[in-house]
Amino acid sequence: MKFLPAAFFRVFQIIALCLALAGLLALPASAHFSEGTQVRTLLVAEDNGTLTLYVRAPAPLVFSDLVGRAQVDQVPLTSPFLRLEDTGNGVRYRLDMTAVARDRKAFEGRLQRTLIVSQAGLDLETELTGFTVRARRPAQTLDTAASARAAIQLDNTSLDPVFGEAIIDYALQITSTDPAGVLEVRSGYPPLLPGPGVAIENHLVDARVDPPVSSTAPGQLETPAVIDGSRLSTFLHFVYQGTLHILQGLDHVLLVIALALGVGATRRLIYLVTAFTVGHSITLIATFLGATPSWPWFIPLVEAAIAASVLYAAVAAMIQRSGSILVFSAIGLLHGLGFSFVLGDILGRDAPDLVLALLAFNFGIEVGQLLILAVTLTMVFVLEQLATPALRPARLGTLTAIAILSAWWVAERLGGVVSAV
Repeated sequence: MKFLPAAFFRVFQIIALCLALAGLLALPASAHFSEGTQVRTLLVAEDNGTLTLYVRAPAPLVFSDLVGRAQVDQVPLTSPFLRLEDTGNGVRYRLDMTAVARDRKAFEGRLQRTLIVSQAGLDLETELTGFTVRARRPAQTLDTAASARAAIQLDNTSLDPVFGEAIIDYALQITSTDPAGVLEVRSGYPPLLPGPGVAIENHLVDARVDPPVSSTAPGQLETPAVIDGSRLSTFLHFVYQGTLHILQGLDHVLLVIALALGVGATRRLIYLVTAFTVGHSITLIATFLGATPSWPWFIPLVEAAIAASVLYAAVAAMIQRSGSILVFSAIGLLHGLGFSFVLGDILGRDAPDLVLALLAFNFGIEVGQLLILAVTLTMVFVLEQLATPALRPARLGTLTAIAILSAWWVAERLGGVVSAV
């Protein structure tokens, strides 16, 4: 059906180029790892029929109501447990440990109200049984009931920790007639407004079962997080997380689109996608086994290389040289590192039940990848059937847009590598 003039279809190419140029100004480089990620751990355990929720929280989340109010009203943050410090280059807050010791009961009350636990739609009674203030996040994670109990028994820091770096461990005893039942946990305070580049994740550990089951929940728990001890729900949760990540990761999406446009619905596409899948599966698993370096410039370098791989895929598709299986296996290795950075942020590399989470997350990535391929190839097929003259300019325009945007990412991310060296 070629009843429209060919010049009309050149609009596709112009639109794609305009979108790419707009992306240079409006789209940030899609990095997988945020140094501003703040993690709160919630571990529920049962001891002789008594439920306890152990919490490890960044201090600002314990004061989120006060911080949020100060942000909205644009006034200084005020609390009897915080003091303002002039650093010479600006001001910052510290947690005043003298004030905490002086009015311990009030501080305990604030901790007790941070989270609300419910079961079957009814809020449960909780009682604070202990807390410890740390100057910074300890290396030892909360992954078992024993590690959580040990953390609470440590002494408070003797210094006044920086408010934004302080960590508070505390335990809430829960009164429940069904200790093995499904629990929901939500925030007891209004949320604060995270700054640019700051993400908040919640690691959920159900230690009522052996081995413990881990899951995650984003944000400040305005929507209740469910802790049910189910490995099936954990598996489905990480399938969703893997699918969501690849669909939200613009660099991954553009790579798959470029690959589909370069090869089309052919047997070769199956080979290249399989090579990419094997590659990212290897590095995703290897990273969680500790096989990657911890150099400060490593993550920025990987992000820059991922952007370069998208640029390569777009240019190769434009000149109709799709690349070899070996090349796309190497590209998969790079993208697997990117996936691992994200999973490391949302789950943590010392989380219990890690194998299940890794398998589910990887499976979710494949689901998302297949969705992108299906949508791209369907659009190509429909365009080919309804308006054949539009196919070539639309294809070249899309690949040009991908190439321009990925080239911008390469330049931007290389700046991050230089600053990290």
